[in-house]
Amino acid sequence: MAWIARLVWALGAVALAASLAAAQDLAEIDPDQPVTLLADEMTYDSSTGRLTASGNVEVYFGTRTLTADTITYDDTTRRISAAGEIVLRDPSGATVYASVAELDAELTDGLIRGAQSVIGDQGKLAAVEGRRVEDRYNVLSKAVYSPCEVCSENPTPLWRIRARRIIHDEEAKIIHYEDATFDLLGVPIFWTPYFRHPDPTVERASGFLTPSFRVSSNYGYGAQIPYYQVIDDQSDITVIPFFTTENGVIGEAVYRHAFRNGFLSLGGSLTHTSEFDDGRLQGHLDTTGLFRLGEARWGWDVDLATDDSYLRFFDFSNEDRLESEAFIYHYSPNSFYDGRLVYFQSLRDNEPAGDIPFALPDFSARTELSDPLLGGEFGIFLDSAALFRSTDFEPRGAALTSVINQGRTPGTDTARFSVGVDWERSTVLPIGLGLTGFAEMRGDVLVRSDDPILPDKTSFRFAPLAGIEARYPLIWELQNGDAHVIEPIVQGIVAPFGGNSDRFFNEDSSVTEFDETSLFDRNHFSGLDGVEEGPRLNVGLRYARISDDGLTLDASIGRVFRLRDADEFTVGTGLSNSASDWVAAWSLGFDPYVTVHQRLRVDEDFQVNRNEIGLELAYDRVSFAADYIFLESDALVGQLEDREEVTASARLAIDRNWGIRGFLQRDLEAGEFVETGGGITYANECCEIDLFMRRRFTDSDDVPASTSFGVQVKLLTLGTSDSGLFESLGSRDSDMIDRVGHDR
Repeated sequence: MAWIARLVWALGAVALAASLAAAQDLAEIDPDQPVTLLADEMTYDSSTGRLTASGNVEVYFGTRTLTADTITYDDTTRRISAAGEIVLRDPSGATVYASVAELDAELTDGLIRGAQSVIGDQGKLAAVEGRRVEDRYNVLSKAVYSPCEVCSENPTPLWRIRARRIIHDEEAKIIHYEDATFDLLGVPIFWTPYFRHPDPTVERASGFLTPSFRVSSNYGYGAQIPYYQVIDDQSDITVIPFFTTENGVIGEAVYRHAFRNGFLSLGGSLTHTSEFDDGRLQGHLDTTGLFRLGEARWGWDVDLATDDSYLRFFDFSNEDRLESEAFIYHYSPNSFYDGRLVYFQSLRDNEPAGDIPFALPDFSARTELSDPLLGGEFGIFLDSAALFRSTDFEPRGAALTSVINQGRTPGTDTARFSVGVDWERSTVLPIGLGLTGFAEMRGDVLVRSDDPILPDKTSFRFAPLAGIEARYPLIWELQNGDAHVIEPIVQGIVAPFGGNSDRFFNEDSSVTEFDETSLFDRNHFSGLDGVEEGPRLNVGLRYARISDDGLTLDASIGRVFRLRDADEFTVGTGLSNSASDWVAAWSLGFDPYVTVHQRLRVDEDFQVNRNEIGLELAYDRVSFAADYIFLESDALVGQLEDREEVTASARLAIDRNWGIRGFLQRDLEAGEFVETGGGITYANECCEIDLFMRRRFTDSDDVPASTSFGVQVKLLTLGTSDSGLFESLGSRDSDMIDRVGHDR
């Protein structure tokens, strides 16, 4: 009786306040009161013990709230009856809408008619009748679940689950279905006596995830049926059996674990199919890890395959070389170090594994002193690389020419250790001329061993250089606010000759790209094995238009001049003559609609040796991108023929739900397509359906040209929780789907 007296006192006090003012500041409500009630009008019948509230009624019991048009509280039965537009909210965030409700005084148990419930951001439940049981279960009869929006124009959701009874366990965050039917566009397509799934507020829950299907000329029809298992708060595993009609089952799995100082992912696949008849298991391994060690980071990234053709055959990846590494690094504003152990696996035809090195180790470090020399920046650096190879191969043709050009016999082990200092200081003169002085001294120790022909050799090299760079930007400002900038740049460098004799090999600089971005590099080699010799003058001119109207234009052109030919570079680089090829680039754009850009390398006879043209268009629902590239052959680095190809991709958003996309890659030199593909996507607030196709025209010794089709369906809130599924599917889908422009 004491509890009822307190309740009546509280309700009576609120009724008095409500009679004096129709509204009350909710901030003044004490959540510790047993019950707090607000309404426009309240009456209390002492003979029956009934309190009736009407008009904007709000009831607060701790963290639960109930709003309605009319509420009646029976003091005898301690029951609340509500009618009108009823909204019930609980601490978990679930919201229930109804037309009639009968609840206990604590708002934990009761019967609700015409119930609708919103779970999380998207999950929606509707039922003829609902019952609240044990402050935990919402039991709905003749109920429907769907995250899809329903309106008068589209009264039927794209998909829904109808059931004789739906039980939402708010504590376990599970939705159970009894006698359930799955509808697509209002048409029943599947029935099951029982079904369950996590509610939409769950981020990680064990269970089957949305399957995907595909067709390939390599392996026939295929289906992936992934299962996700939560192991604990820090780890999970996704098992993805891939069933094919022509090559059996490929088993794939990904294990993930988050630690306090990092994470690891261990994934791969394994199969034994009729496609490979040597009696071995085939598969691949893909594992990554990253951990903190003080302020440093260490980890690994390993990709391995049992066969050259395995990844391409089953559409895991189109990579023709796999790189695996273990690393440790630390970067700060004034220093860094980076050490790696690297292993390469070649998947190319006619590329013997013996000429693919592994590095033990590859290390570089640099620090800048806090007390600069002569007002400039002074740094100390070191770099080392040790490369080891198998000698069990016999390269021929271009491969043989390439390795001999690198200063070694095939199969040779090499190592280099470099240490040096550098200095740089910049200033701007009163006339606007920018000057930068710089100098560098570097010493190298190079070791050649296990050469099948040449004796072991240790060589030493000293490679100093010094120079100055001058920039003089000239600016014209117009009355309309536009500005034009022309900037001539001259960089003079002095260095000795003789840094690339037969004693020195060239491993990390065999392929050098010379363009406008590298014109003012102080060493045009891509690595440290090669040394650019002799005095030289790097000259260039840059232009830019600066405006607020969205129209941009910039261009650059330049060339390198020397006292004599640079024999350390191959002819195909454009750097071997005393006067290098011209390098130029320009870009024209009107943001955000169109961008056109081109990069050129032209010799002194105006013969184009490199030409790259790109176009990007975007307007309203359409986007288009195309690239053309031409590269002149360079036999000394293994490129025996000119390379000329074009790639293009396009995307069209038909409306807010439908989109199509496509891409192509064509080898113009060979006159044939390399790859084409496309897809259609439908997406709305409750699902995403993606159909895609890819045709690969190239073939290899083990993998013929192939065509693949696939479909992926994601039903939001159903089997698509944050399980990492789409990361765990790995490179197969990133290659197949991302290549056709679908952002997963």
